[in-house]
Amino acid sequence: MQLAGKRALITGGASGIGRGIAMRYAQEGADICIADIDAEGAAQTAAMVEAEGRRAFAVTVDVVKPGDTRKMMSAVRDDLGGIDIAVANAGIARGGPFLDAQLADWQAVIDVNMTGVFLTAQAAARAMVDQGHGGRIILISSTASERTGPGVGIYSASKAAVRMLTRSWARELAEHHINVNAIGPGVIDTPMTADRLRDAPTPHDPSAFPWSIPWGRVGEPSDVAGVALFLASPDANYLTGQIVFVDGGLTA
Repeated sequence: MQLAGKRALITGGASGIGRGIAMRYAQEGADICIADIDAEGAAQTAAMVEAEGRRAFAVTVDVVKPGDTRKMMSAVRDDLGGIDIAVANAGIARGGPFLDAQLADWQAVIDVNMTGVFLTAQAAARAMVDQGHGGRIILISSTASERTGPGVGIYSASKAAVRMLTRSWARELAEHHINVNAIGPGVIDTPMTADRLRDAPTPHDPSAFPWSIPWGRVGEPSDVAGVALFLASPDANYLTGQIVFVDGGLTA
């Protein structure tokens, strides 16, 4: 029960990594707001959290809209009484070859992966400052911020920006005892990666994805959730401004 009595907000909590983090937090004693543009999925995650004996509620939110993020934080204050942990997990992946890339794809990725993170983290940080007892902000970057390839430049750029925002916000919020850290997931088995995993090469080529991962398998949301738990726990009190890659050795 490392998070007993804590109140957490998780964006992008309807599925995948967000749902995995929500379940781990619930098992460790946290009450949780599940925020997502997917109302049905968010409600399902909230029900799963409640089945663990914790308080939970779902909020339908488009993280790129300031009005939505303000309403989200108002709901957190009204339903949970405050906030101790915010996980800015909502993100999308679009792209393709640079010469064929569309402005609409660029804008959509930047809106969700950067503007959405900015609005979520800022709203949470302001609430934590008003409360006066610190808090934890966890951003979700990616191994794509460290290594990239053809067709993923837009996504990589957005996730690299998250790494720098982590460092900047950690310095600014340290005086308020708010830790800001990031997680860089590798290839994780989620709805976002389903097509990529289905189309992966056969394991007969040891250099081919995903068998180039030294650990020999793709990750699960629970792999990321364990690190998210650590970053939210008392054991990470003196850790801020860092990114932890959860990738089975891929970036090594």
